Amino acid sequence: MLRAIIVIVGFVALAFGFFTFRFIGFGALPPIILGVALLLGTLFEGRYRPRVRASTGWEPTGERFVDPGSGKLVDVFYNPTTGAREYRDVRQQ
Repeated sequence: MLRAIIVIVGFVALAFGFFTFRFIGFGALPPIILGVALLLGTLFEGRYRPRVRASTGWEPTGERFVDPGSGKLVDVFYNPTTGAREYRDVRQQ
């Protein structure tokens, strides 16, 4: 929701800047720059880092508990290279 609002504000600032550029010239550059910065920053955020999680390097910690939110039994895994912890559902067979 917030992302959509920021994109709309960016488009409005860009349109306002281009519209007023006809009347006041280079004084309309701040809204144009603001609009471009908002649009580029919002539309391309998070694309500079990989979103795919590496499946190697995860080690089980031996911890197992019932998740209070979902009520499911989960195992805890640890990645020593990143220090991240991951909680995976235990498949009931």
